[in-house]
Amino acid sequence: MSSSAAILTGRRPGPPNEQASSKILHPIYQAIDAHNYSKALKLTAPPSSNAAAEHFQWDIVRALRVHALERSGKRRESLILLWDMLANGVHVESAGQDATKTWHELRRRIETLTDAADLVDSDAHASHALQIQLFDAVQRLDMAAFDANVPTFITDSAVAACKDSNHAMENKYKSNAAGKGSKSKIKASATHKAKTAPTAKQPQSSLPPITDETVLQTLAVTLRIEGLFDTMSEMYHQAVVEVSRTTGSDQTLEQRHEFGTILEEAVCVHFKAVSDCTALKRGDGGDVKYNLQDLQAQSNLAKYYERMQTSCLQLAKHSGEPLHFQWTAMASLWYKQSLEDLVRVMEYFHRCLNKNDSKLTDKERGRIERWILWILGMQNINEIPDRCQMLKQKMGLLPRLAESLSFRIIQNRNTGKDEDTGDTQRNQYAPSETDWDVYLEALLMQNKLEDALEVLRGINCPPLIMGSGDKDGDVDDNNNNCIPQIHDEDTIKNHTGTILPYTQRKKLEQMSEIALKLGKFEEAEGWFKELLTSFPDQWTYWLGLIDSCVLAGLPSDRAIDEEGCKRCQSFAHDIITYKDVSQKNPTLRGPHLFLVELAALKLRHLGPDVTELKGRLLMQLRKAICTYGDKFGTLASCCFADLRTYLELFVQHCSHTEGEREIADDVFLMMKWAKGLWMIHTQSSTSKSTEEGDTVSDQLRERRKKLRMYIFAIQVCYCLAAAVEKLNHPDVSSGNTLTSAMDLLQNYTPSLNEMIVEWKTSLTFLPGVPPKDGGQKETLPGDDIVLLISQYLHLKTSYESKATSSPQHLLAAAGLLEEAIEHSPYNPSLKIAAIGVYSRLKSAHRAFEHYEDMGVKYIQLDSCSYLILPLLVRGGLYNQAITISAAILRFHGSTSKDVKDYSTKSFRKGYLLKANEIVAFQREKMRSSVQLCEAKSLVMDYAALLKTSDSSGSKHTCEVRLGAEKGLCGCEEDTMRAEQLVRDSESHFNAPSILHAASNASAVQDFCSSDNRDMTVNYFEILYRHRHSLERDMITESLMRGHTQGLLVRAVMATELAKAPKKGKIPKCTDGMLSRCQSLLTAVQKANQFIDNSGIHMNEVDRSLWAVSCLLCEVIATVIQGSGDGDASDSLAEREKSAVSSVILAGTLVSKARCASVTYFDAADGEAVCKLLPDRIIPLFTIIETTARLFTLFGWGKRKTKEAAGALANLALLLGDFLNDLLEIMKRFRSFVSFESLVEDMSFDIDSLKNASQHVVSSRGITADLVDPFLLQMKEALMSFAAEET
Repeated sequence: MSSSAAILTGRRPGPPNEQASSKILHPIYQAIDAHNYSKALKLTAPPSSNAAAEHFQWDIVRALRVHALERSGKRRESLILLWDMLANGVHVESAGQDATKTWHELRRRIETLTDAADLVDSDAHASHALQIQLFDAVQRLDMAAFDANVPTFITDSAVAACKDSNHAMENKYKSNAAGKGSKSKIKASATHKAKTAPTAKQPQSSLPPITDETVLQTLAVTLRIEGLFDTMSEMYHQAVVEVSRTTGSDQTLEQRHEFGTILEEAVCVHFKAVSDCTALKRGDGGDVKYNLQDLQAQSNLAKYYERMQTSCLQLAKHSGEPLHFQWTAMASLWYKQSLEDLVRVMEYFHRCLNKNDSKLTDKERGRIERWILWILGMQNINEIPDRCQMLKQKMGLLPRLAESLSFRIIQNRNTGKDEDTGDTQRNQYAPSETDWDVYLEALLMQNKLEDALEVLRGINCPPLIMGSGDKDGDVDDNNNNCIPQIHDEDTIKNHTGTILPYTQRKKLEQMSEIALKLGKFEEAEGWFKELLTSFPDQWTYWLGLIDSCVLAGLPSDRAIDEEGCKRCQSFAHDIITYKDVSQKNPTLRGPHLFLVELAALKLRHLGPDVTELKGRLLMQLRKAICTYGDKFGTLASCCFADLRTYLELFVQHCSHTEGEREIADDVFLMMKWAKGLWMIHTQSSTSKSTEEGDTVSDQLRERRKKLRMYIFAIQVCYCLAAAVEKLNHPDVSSGNTLTSAMDLLQNYTPSLNEMIVEWKTSLTFLPGVPPKDGGQKETLPGDDIVLLISQYLHLKTSYESKATSSPQHLLAAAGLLEEAIEHSPYNPSLKIAAIGVYSRLKSAHRAFEHYEDMGVKYIQLDSCSYLILPLLVRGGLYNQAITISAAILRFHGSTSKDVKDYSTKSFRKGYLLKANEIVAFQREKMRSSVQLCEAKSLVMDYAALLKTSDSSGSKHTCEVRLGAEKGLCGCEEDTMRAEQLVRDSESHFNAPSILHAASNASAVQDFCSSDNRDMTVNYFEILYRHRHSLERDMITESLMRGHTQGLLVRAVMATELAKAPKKGKIPKCTDGMLSRCQSLLTAVQKANQFIDNSGIHMNEVDRSLWAVSCLLCEVIATVIQGSGDGDASDSLAEREKSAVSSVILAGTLVSKARCASVTYFDAADGEAVCKLLPDRIIPLFTIIETTARLFTLFGWGKRKTKEAAGALANLALLLGDFLNDLLEIMKRFRSFVSFESLVEDMSFDIDSLKNASQHVVSSRGITADLVDPFLLQMKEALMSFAAEET
């Protein structure tokens, strides 16, 4: 049967036989495998005549053409052909919505890639088949923000709103093309052929969805590259529905295999789509507010899980494999969780829409209702309660289905038989770990804790430690029977799903956790003790023992169970004794630290009126800490990290004891103990105690032990002093001898000279080849001494008042760290400490060099880039900030792809919980990363400051120009750049997507975020801790940048569509002009609402400059659209009058900001200037230039005597004067006190100190050299307005 006949009979066109398929497809596959895509396009291109054109309509040929087009860079043509295959003339049984909604993601991507030139070249047939609407940049922004003035895609008002902009762009394209000669026409004609050829001769008949496995997988390649996973999910869903509908009982073996393959691939495709759904915000009931973006994400999530569960169930029935039944059970549980979140969001919106005291206007209410109906596919908003009730009923059925299926798997495993021999094979068919996990998860989701506990008791597991038996030495046969017998590698390859048994350790963990929830504390205590007997260093087990034995469900304000505490102490001593006697691991820290935790626990749960008891408990805690330190100070470098929390707790409770003398005694006793430790463990004492008979290795080992104790003792002293400082917040100039940290340090810690000598002495027993000379890449044992010295110098600098503060102590710290890094170049802590010192010295460039040397990459970009990004912002290193931010964006984009591959691979192998963990990590942590949000905003904010020399790699200095490559800066390229920004914002991992995030958040608390920063890298900060931005502040700044850039894009696009008045009459305001102006005004309103709702407190400079930007946006809208459509009083004079008053007010605000800068900025506060430049100055400059272009269009431009021209010129000159003030600040910022002799006579290397001073001077000079040219360029441009004022 021919392809045309197949179409007319309702069948998909394909090869008639294997011979014809091989003859046609083999050359195409060869071309694609050789990456010769131009040849593949020729082989798949339809001929100009009807002769021999049948195979060009085959689905597989068209699918290969889709791939070749995409690989050739013709993305739009590829997706249009894909649309023809998936949606054009395709009929789906029982489809409840049209193709526009079904393939919304694919259609939106095509519209994004379509411009006016494409519409001009399109023929009538292709346009009608797809019904493309050319939404401009502003309309696409408003669509992503669910804004009121953008209707739902296919309504008549949407078409009317975009007609004007389409017509204008088409005319613009035609006029440009007419002047470009025949070359552009030939190019347009070629594009036309590539786009319309696939659909030109397609018969208008109904086709079923694609069900061929090869075609589906070929199309999936293109969809995966484009990131269209919703489209891929829909494609496989329709294929499964169609195959299920047409499948009969007379299937061949090949058809059954293909159906199973499609089902399995469909399950994985739906699972991949899940990872693109951002997790829902969590909180306490009514405190959480959701937006329409949350509703859409949860609706999609539930859709994917529903399809996944349905496909899994069909696959399980089809194959009968236990693994596929596991898939069905687990997918049912995930589907239930997604429905819970969806119902929560739906009920939230229903409450909001039905509140009598709701602040929603009728317009806002209509907007929300319209989008809810479109997202949920409903006809009436009153259907929400019924829909929620239906979903709740389904939520009750799904866990029961999962329980039934998983229980059946376990039963079949326990009584399974070999299909070949018929013999019972209990070992081979014993339930695996995943079998039990799925069953237990189903029980726990239904809150069947007792049933889950009984199931766990009945699980036969291997011994807790392999090789161990019972008391008589015999091995339990029941436990050993559950161990799988692995004969060779084929046993693993041929086994479906996981083969690992449920471990005894995991069983005890689960039982103890459930027992705690049920209040069965005695049983939990026994199970935790059993675990600790085998794993005594697992700290979570010790904490679990406290919960079951000591706290036993008591409230936090109740006293602990003394009997339980005694049992815990006795058990810990037994573990210590047993391990010491057995000599398996005589240095276990777990049980010893547990004794310290018990002593601290008594203090935490102590009542307020028990002073005498408190003194005794403080003494017990002090002795426990000292005992632990004496034992492990020489053995473990992490000894101080173990005790740090308890030392701070000790000081905290000392401060609440009656009488200052008692406080001093407790702290002093601890300080004296620590002082005694470091005094007897100095290098001098080591050399005296070394025995003559010791070998060199023994001597080095002993010196390392003493060095560890020396460092530990000083760390304890520093921690106690810092805790006293933190609690009392003393006025350091008051000289309070009791609470002054400096007094404690001077009396109980070695001098800086002594510590430097100790550090330099430690360099004498380095490894055979030092790291700096190419030896082993490891840290040196004395590095922590340098970190302690730098902390002391930080604190000393903080104690000095601003009037007497000097950079000398910080320079000393920088010089010492530089010298230490030279000896130990692979210690990241030294470099992090150096970054902190240079941050206080305002030397961003040198700090960035140390950051680069650390080699931060991959996940560290998300967890550690916070160390440098704020400093780069304050230091004017905008290009470096963009580089790091772009690396963060690339990392997140690649991680999103990797997660899809690894999660589905784990899912296929049967590691279902691991697969879910991977997806949950992506949804909850990575997509919501605070660092990702900040990186997007920084790239957008600093794009106009990007230098061409840095991007090209040239070392030659080029002319610095604002907006040289990217960013909006008031230049002629702004319109093109604004359109490109909106086009790029479609991807979640592109920087412009911050525009959508800002538009959809009415307050900072509405933004779902995850703080993935690793603060533990600053473990060495004891006396002085650097202040890092709070998560809320990072989100606030990022979203404010998003709002600012959103205003700029809309202002540029509104001005671009404005029309000049003719003969003194106001221009006719078209639908497109009104739409853009209303969008601009709405964006201003939403930005100010965000500030108010989030409680953002700006300083006077920021507040004034922000108000000026908002005022000028309103001026742009007023000049373009006037007072409103049909207003009789609207005229050019009225528009000019309104604009003049607003511009004059803006000038007043600029003057106010200039005066406030004297108060808020120091005379040499270059960091404030560097931050103000991209955040406020450049956006304001861009809006002024955009306003000037609009005024020129209306005849109010330069060299005009109009009042509006004079007002704008005055505003520009005022801003120019302000920039001149900022230039003076940067000039003073350059000057830095060069290196002089230090206040104290310390054993620092003078050359290192001079080198550090030179780094500071050089870094400040680099900062000024980077910032000054931009300020000068803007000042020069603003001063050109002087002609208007005259």
